[in-house]
Amino acid sequence: MGISVADVVAQALEVVAERGVAGLTMAAVAERLGVRTPTLYHHVRDKAALLRLLARDAFTSFAADQAAYEDVTSVEAWIELTRSGSLRLRDFYAAHPGLAGLVQATAGQDRYQDDLSRGRLARSQIEALARLGVSAGEAKEVFEACARWTLAAVAARTAPGDPAPDEERLFLRGLDWLLSGLRADLARVVGRSADGSSRAQPNTEG
Repeated sequence: MGISVADVVAQALEVVAERGVAGLTMAAVAERLGVRTPTLYHHVRDKAALLRLLARDAFTSFAADQAAYEDVTSVEAWIELTRSGSLRLRDFYAAHPGLAGLVQATAGQDRYQDDLSRGRLARSQIEALARLGVSAGEAKEVFEACARWTLAAVAARTAPGDPAPDEERLFLRGLDWLLSGLRADLARVVGRSADGSSRAQPNTEG
């Protein structure tokens, strides 16, 4: 039976959930795949390539979020989806120690063109804003602000596992403050009320 990229990423995530990114090895992934380590090298050149692949394609479990952004028709809908997605993403990173740092370290500008799961998820959020009338540059900045808040919150945790009550409260307050500001700013940018009661103006900024 052949090994797919999805198989490699899925098993790498399982290893990271148990050992963290620091404990990820080619041998551990090969063992989970039920193959010898040299066989895995035929599919992934080395550990550095495995880490790059993991950072780019660890987000297949967020396919429903990606699809939901395609149906967004108002600022409020985008805000609500981004809030719930940020909470899921925070928990996903927390369950995979070191993954947030790996993703941040490999977050180059080309990730928006990447056709693996990280790129698709990012584009779905950005393109939803563009359909509401936000310029491409501003849509990317909005996405970056939300993504970086979640990454920073995971990095700030004092211990692995479930967050302490104060950490949870501060994360939620900070996220809600961020989204409140974005709600007001986006409503102004697209020329509509935050509840989506009027149609967005077309984007003419190119």
